[in-house]
Amino acid sequence: MRTMLLWSIAVIGLLLFGVFLNIGVYAQSPKKSAYVDTVRFIQYLDDNVALQEIKSGNLDTYFFRIPLETVSDVKADPNLKVYDRIAGSFGLLLNPAPSKDDNSINPFQFRQVRFAMNYLVDREFVVDEILRGYGTPLAAPFGVYSPEYLNVLDTIESFGFRYNPQFAQKLISDTLTKAGATNQGGKWFFKGSPIKVKILIRSDDPQRLSMGELVASELQSAGFNVQTDFGDLNKANPIVYGSNPQDFLWQVYTEAFAGTSAFVKYNPIVASQMYAPYYGNMPGAQNPAFWNYRNETLDKLTQRIEFFNFTSEGQRNELLRNATRDGIDESVRIFITQNTEPFVASSTIKGLINDFGAGITSKLSLMNARTPKSSNTLDIGVKQIYQGAWNNVAGCKDAYCTQIYSAISDSATFRNPYTGEVIPMREHWIDVSTKGPTGKLKVPPDAQIWDPYSQHWKSVGQNASSMSEVTYKILYSNWHNGISMDKSDLLYTQYFLFQWGTNTGKGDLTIDPEFTSQAQAALPLIKGLRFIANDEMESYINMWHYDKKEIADAATIWPAEPWEITAATERLVTSGKLAYSSGEATAKNVDWLSLLIPAHAEMIKEELQKMKDEGYVPAALKGIVSVDNATKRYDASINWITNHKNAVIGNGPFYLDSYNPAGGIIIIKAFRDPSYPFSQGYWSSFENPKLATLQSINAPQFISIGQQPVVVSLTVNVGGKPSNDTIVNYFISNKDDKVVVQGVAKPASADNKLGTYNIILRENDTSKLSVGPNTLKIFANSKEAFKPDIYSTVLIENFSRFKG
Repeated sequence: MRTMLLWSIAVIGLLLFGVFLNIGVYAQSPKKSAYVDTVRFIQYLDDNVALQEIKSGNLDTYFFRIPLETVSDVKADPNLKVYDRIAGSFGLLLNPAPSKDDNSINPFQFRQVRFAMNYLVDREFVVDEILRGYGTPLAAPFGVYSPEYLNVLDTIESFGFRYNPQFAQKLISDTLTKAGATNQGGKWFFKGSPIKVKILIRSDDPQRLSMGELVASELQSAGFNVQTDFGDLNKANPIVYGSNPQDFLWQVYTEAFAGTSAFVKYNPIVASQMYAPYYGNMPGAQNPAFWNYRNETLDKLTQRIEFFNFTSEGQRNELLRNATRDGIDESVRIFITQNTEPFVASSTIKGLINDFGAGITSKLSLMNARTPKSSNTLDIGVKQIYQGAWNNVAGCKDAYCTQIYSAISDSATFRNPYTGEVIPMREHWIDVSTKGPTGKLKVPPDAQIWDPYSQHWKSVGQNASSMSEVTYKILYSNWHNGISMDKSDLLYTQYFLFQWGTNTGKGDLTIDPEFTSQAQAALPLIKGLRFIANDEMESYINMWHYDKKEIADAATIWPAEPWEITAATERLVTSGKLAYSSGEATAKNVDWLSLLIPAHAEMIKEELQKMKDEGYVPAALKGIVSVDNATKRYDASINWITNHKNAVIGNGPFYLDSYNPAGGIIIIKAFRDPSYPFSQGYWSSFENPKLATLQSINAPQFISIGQQPVVVSLTVNVGGKPSNDTIVNYFISNKDDKVVVQGVAKPASADNKLGTYNIILRENDTSKLSVGPNTLKIFANSKEAFKPDIYSTVLIENFSRFKG
């Protein structure tokens, strides 16, 4: 949610994107928005109870994985349907802060000790025993079903991580001994005191609880004095992400990610989010009041990926490989498993869309779901109803928030749920022009940017240039409070990015360390905007991508909320009453701003009343918005907060009707306003992805290295029929897990038989293989649905060249 105020390239992160396709709108159905009228999100802490409620008909689905031991029985029940989501992950976040006390050390301040954790944790055991086979080992943020995996496979596999506690303990011993520690009877001491490790284990998740206990046991066996602490997300968030790492409230945290909230083909921010300090997601969170993990190399690498600072697809992928390699080497964040998460729904519910990133929790499912109930209500169980602040700057970090909020506020672009490609949703692309990566376009001198120093919009002047320009028409609608969106909302979004992304010096109150650290990296790339009409604009950016759709997405400006809500929260934050980010809230000892909490909504309402009484118009909108227009907006938002007890005002297919903290229920209702651009059924074509499946593979078990060509033939179906609309990638690793041969199989067109492909290994390929076992991996992807069917086999050198 926080990212929706950022300019698009700085925001792609974990929120859902919109989709705009030439999907037939149902002319016979004039209703706007979703099929259902109401969605109720109801908290169920106990997964087994939630499952029983679905069986009993009291719930329609549960937006959390069901207990793994129940999956077989659930799949056999005709009244239930299982939807697997392959997106989430388990891992460890390690605290790398050095001790402030000369008489103690933090073992994880040493890179080699952190790296040793990759060998100390048995990933296979976690997958096979704790996850009951519902997952795969993971060493980096890109799992085997990620669109990026094929770009980094060789880098990840080169590490060859295997469970090896002896090797891990040797790395630990060598490092700690050099630092002055001693091992006495199998226990580590420093200056006479035991070396302590505090691990915070998530106890609200049975699998993470078991994994945490496993990690604690391994650390104990490695000689540390392990202190275990247990808690849920409410406890963990302020400790892990909102405290000073040098306070050592934690040293190891059993982390989990729900996966991206959209399936993204070229994900520009995953490497930044998982490895780069500047992004604000590493220990210290860029808060100047805290000790912060620093790594300029990772910052530079990941910013080049995030902001498209490359000249070719090959260079971009090399940057990604380097960032992945360095992130694994640093091992501040360690990945353990890619999870296959079984979600369940009543078989009476039709139209759920199983996005390859978000699964059935996506906004598309909520818009397309159909229920036979006369109430036309969808009842959804959730693990937690509220786990962190809802705000559009540095809030809504948890999956529980994003799952709901994605249906409340649209984004300008969406992602195809099966290919990850950008598609416009609340805009039409009129023109996407670029002269990148080496050339420049002239920017019109009357294009504007916000100047946080002079507090005015300024023209870019005669000599401004940019790599790319996007002209697009904006699909406005009414906000949920009844006020029509207009260009003032977009301008305020752009203003906020520059104002809060710039540190103008001493006394600047418009700074949040977490937001500012991300935003300031994007500002030099924004070269100006120009409105041609109220609903048509040009956006100029100094960015290039080999996929023009990514350029259009990067150039997008789009608001998540009415400007008056943002302005009111600015006044509250700059006056020291609230903070946008968790870390800043901790540092200033104030509340973390949440638009959902009634008390905070009331504060916003009071601020709006003050703004009305003052005749206030923000500096960024003076001369653009009249006092009368501003007053109408203030009144509309005040009335909304009075009626709904929240300040969550969006422009999406649902509006947030009510939040009952005591009952653990959030109710959203379909936004039937005629201004909303999409009608019922608009998204129905996404219900059934056309997947590729490998039908037959003819690969020799034995090969002669460096001699005759080797042919591997295979057949592929798409959507159940033989098809050439597939991409077949192959990789061969030698006995040392190093990828030595890779390529793309070609259709065997000689016989004109659809779906037949050949992998041809010539002498220069086979000569790279090692004596003994080599592993061939084949990935077949449909061009319409990027979820590979994977095949692996062993190719063995038959020693023929040594005979005779």
